[in-house]
Amino acid sequence: MTDPKNDPARDFEASGAAARLAGILREPTCLVGVGHILRRDDGFGPWIAGAVRPGLSGTTVRVIDAEDVPENFVPVIARADCRNVVFVDAVTAEGPPGSVVFGPLADFGEVESSSTHHLALSLSGKFLEAAGKRVFLLGVVPADLGFGSGLTAAVERTATALRDLILRSAAPPSD
Repeated sequence: MTDPKNDPARDFEASGAAARLAGILREPTCLVGVGHILRRDDGFGPWIAGAVRPGLSGTTVRVIDAEDVPENFVPVIARADCRNVVFVDAVTAEGPPGSVVFGPLADFGEVESSSTHHLALSLSGKFLEAAGKRVFLLGVVPADLGFGSGLTAAVERTATALRDLILRSAAPPSD
């Protein structure tokens, strides 16, 4: 059972960062899942992309599963009618597995290996910013990046909470 005092997903939802993410998702946004599904928690980005895609049809959020080659999608994203780009990926950061980081991608530039796909994301982000996009990183601290399928329990709990937050945030207002 999870200790409610040590719940990274709940901590993120209670933070101002979750509210900032929610605001971004109310605008035209491209949500880009990044990662390799056969490297356990590195599959976080593709897991999120697959989990939210059906619920976001008819919204202003476009979902792309870039797998482990986000640079291949930069030209499409640069031309897309969206103000924001949110890369979703496993990251090397402070905190226990399942902890969430969020902010402008450029803010993570000085952090060594902030993403498991750092170089590709960094260059992709610079190109997209030059195209007039606001580029963000939504990351989770992984527990296991070894070969295997499926997310670890800690990362799956966070992924489920973030899926729900994304779907709530991007939903059209009800009458």
